[in-house]
Amino acid sequence: MSQPNGAEVFLDILTGYGVEAIFSSPGSEWPPLWEALARRQAAGQPAPTYYNIRHEDLAIGEAMGYARATGKLGVCLIHATVGTLHASMGIRAAYHEQIPLLVLAGESVTFGEGPDAWVGAQWGRFLADHGGPARLVDSFTKSSFGLNTPAVLAGAVHRACALAMAAPQGPVFLSLPFEYLHQPAVLPAPTRYATPSTPQPLRAPLAEAADWLRSATNPLIIVENAARTAEQAQQLVALAERLGAGVVEGQHPGYVNFPRDHDLHAGFYAQPWLGEVDAVLMLESPGPWYPPTAMTPKTARLINVAQDPLRERDPYTGFTADLQIQGDAMAAVEVLLELIPQATGGADARRKVWAGRSTGRRAQWREDALQNAAATPIDARFLCHELNACLPDDAVIVDETILSHHTIINVMDRLKPGHFINALSGGLGLGLGMGLGAAIGLKDKLLVTFVGDGTYNYNPGLAALGFSQQYSVGMLTVIFNNGHYRSMQMGTEFLYPQGAAVTNRNHVSSPIAPNPDYGQLAVMFGGYGEKVEDPAQIRGAVERAVAAVRDGKPAILDVRIGDEIAFLAKVFGG
Repeated sequence: MSQPNGAEVFLDILTGYGVEAIFSSPGSEWPPLWEALARRQAAGQPAPTYYNIRHEDLAIGEAMGYARATGKLGVCLIHATVGTLHASMGIRAAYHEQIPLLVLAGESVTFGEGPDAWVGAQWGRFLADHGGPARLVDSFTKSSFGLNTPAVLAGAVHRACALAMAAPQGPVFLSLPFEYLHQPAVLPAPTRYATPSTPQPLRAPLAEAADWLRSATNPLIIVENAARTAEQAQQLVALAERLGAGVVEGQHPGYVNFPRDHDLHAGFYAQPWLGEVDAVLMLESPGPWYPPTAMTPKTARLINVAQDPLRERDPYTGFTADLQIQGDAMAAVEVLLELIPQATGGADARRKVWAGRSTGRRAQWREDALQNAAATPIDARFLCHELNACLPDDAVIVDETILSHHTIINVMDRLKPGHFINALSGGLGLGLGMGLGAAIGLKDKLLVTFVGDGTYNYNPGLAALGFSQQYSVGMLTVIFNNGHYRSMQMGTEFLYPQGAAVTNRNHVSSPIAPNPDYGQLAVMFGGYGEKVEDPAQIRGAVERAVAAVRDGKPAILDVRIGDEIAFLAKVFGG
């Protein structure tokens, strides 16, 4: 048997870690990997499924969506420094959102000099940069390394997989020279594979936290990214019920951490309750309230539990606590359930108070939606009310809206734990990829991605439709189309309410005009598209689009909505 080359060892390691998918927007450095995959397919040998993707933003987004939906390692291959520049927004988002990724870019160490060193003339002139691609992403990865000798290929890839999955999870970047993949491997793949266990929180500070929560007369729980599954959400329900504590999910929850129709669901904004609480338990909540210092409860005892409670590489947070407990948040909930085995004093009475608030809040949103059922352009509340009613039970929502996000999370209270992924992470253009990646990881679910029209224009829409068509991966995209960049206009209105832009209705930054029929893009790729302007047509349009998605086709509903600012201002106290 001939000695395996570096590409074959690379695949051995991915297979050893159980990697099922490779998402790639490739370049000329990956032929050894493609040949190795072809050989394995011909021989019937195990190997990850390779997805060829037409844009780096889409590739990194798919790896992120797959990892977030499944909890498994996402693997993304991109092209040299230029591909890394495109993908860097997604890599940065994965770092801040703690999404486990192995990201690899190729480079050259020979530039074609020497025997058997072909890489193409483009490397010497266009693709090589000072410091290489690894240098670009060093500040927002867990580790970034350009391989400097073929002797370390096996060890570096092996470590990178484990490091990405280790807590706190995040992206690890390797720059892997073409030549090391092509030439015979110096070392074989390791024979042992293990991901480090997640650090568990210390029991002593949790015992102190339990004492504070038991004695509290008005405890509050804030959770953003802790309960990722239905089982974990039920653990959180049990703790909240024993305490009679309201549960705020935070303005940008990554998941459905807590059933949104539960008596103790306290909405998404902690600010209304901070003046009256005397103990606050924060679980993986990097932004529990805003502004950070001005809204910090002055007399409540604050307990913060997170794998990275101080957000050590963020430049600023401003959030303080009386107890900073490092470790797995849901493991902390398990310990707290042991330490608080039964309902605390006053829990039933507190639950009744929260139940009234929860029921009233949801009823008000529903009433507002129905009062505007006939409005055109379509009222966003009514759109969400209809989506809440008619989307199938197996629908998983990937949300990359900005203003509409607040309407979605408040109105769509049927969303279940495990059926929602927040794709908004500081930059726009990843949502379609995250939706398609989640669709690959959750083949038994219906994937629905929400975007605004501005957001859709940031996404590589044609590449996403091409991927859907090529691999028969159906996904419904609902565009909340208000015809402009509304969040940009909002800042001008706030800072200069009597200024020239407002007075003359001359918002130079916001129009998206002319406003095309985005649904026809899906038709071009063999899918289904429809422009929805009549609120009475929403349910029928959803039914037609879902049928196309079930058939493995892309679908786009371009829904023309009105302005949300007036009613959202009430949410934020404006």
